[in-house]
Amino acid sequence: MELNLRWRRGGMFSEGPVFVRDDFFQLLDLEIKRARRYQNLFGLLRFELLDTGGTDTGGRHKSLRSLLQLVREEIRETDLVGHTKNNEIMILLPYCDSIGSEVVYGRLNSLVRDFHFGNDQLKVISGYVCFPMEGTDMGEILNRLTDKSRDAASAAN
Repeated sequence: MELNLRWRRGGMFSEGPVFVRDDFFQLLDLEIKRARRYQNLFGLLRFELLDTGGTDTGGRHKSLRSLLQLVREEIRETDLVGHTKNNEIMILLPYCDSIGSEVVYGRLNSLVRDFHFGNDQLKVISGYVCFPMEGTDMGEILNRLTDKSRDAASAAN
């Protein structure tokens, strides 16, 4: 099977390869199939920037770029980053168990929580899941990840 993957380099994503939405989800689907077949684990992290005070598009892009740079410095070379929505990134942590996913998530979340986005009034919503403990197909995993992110945001308020 040949994959024709696209990632964004230069401009907003000069910190390293960041897969576009469709290709990231294709890689996630392949990772789910591989993890099932070989009984591997993996983690999936989500970080979303929410505008709380009328930040312009340029400010959000600059903040997302800063977030990506921060994330890239803290993850392994083998971890995959995807730009899945306008202000959202996901990080796939292959061969990472629930404890490892929790450690990486905790480290990144504390860095992001303490990160200053300049004058932009942005809030970060985040969450993580681990395969297969929190879902065995892409729909379950993404729904659980959204629920956990929403729960974390509610608890922070």
